[in-house]
Amino acid sequence: MSVLENLLRRGRRECAERRQYLADLARLRERLRADAARLRSEVALASGADAARPLLDRLVKLEGSVGEIDGQTTAAEQGLAVAEQELRRHELAWTQRTGNAVIAERRPLPRTRRAGAAGRPGRPRV
Repeated sequence: MSVLENLLRRGRRECAERRQYLADLARLRERLRADAARLRSEVALASGADAARPLLDRLVKLEGSVGEIDGQTTAAEQGLAVAEQELRRHELAWTQRTGNAVIAERRPLPRTRRAGAAGRPGRPRV
C-alpha cells in the first residue's frame, strides 16, 4: 500500500469520525434544548420564588451548555471542512497519479537518435 493510499484511507476515516462527532453534538444539543423547554414549563408551574429558584439555576446552566455546544459545533464544522478539503486534495493527487500511470503504459518507446543528429558521441558540445 502506497503512502498516498494511506493518506486517502486516513483522510476518509478522519472525515467519518468528524461527521459522527457532529451528529453526536447535534443530538446532544437537541436533548439539552428539550430539557430546557421542559424546565421552563416547570418554572412556570412552580409555586413561589423559593421553589422556582433551583429550577431557574438549572435552566441557566442548561442554556449555557447549549451555547457551548453551539460553539463546539461551529468548530467541528470548520474542522470537518478542512479535513474534507485535504481529502479532496489527496483524492485529486491519487486520480492524477493513477491516470498518469495509465498514460505512461500507453506511451510509445523512446525513439533512437538518427545518425546525423547533433550531439553525436565523441564530439564536444559548444
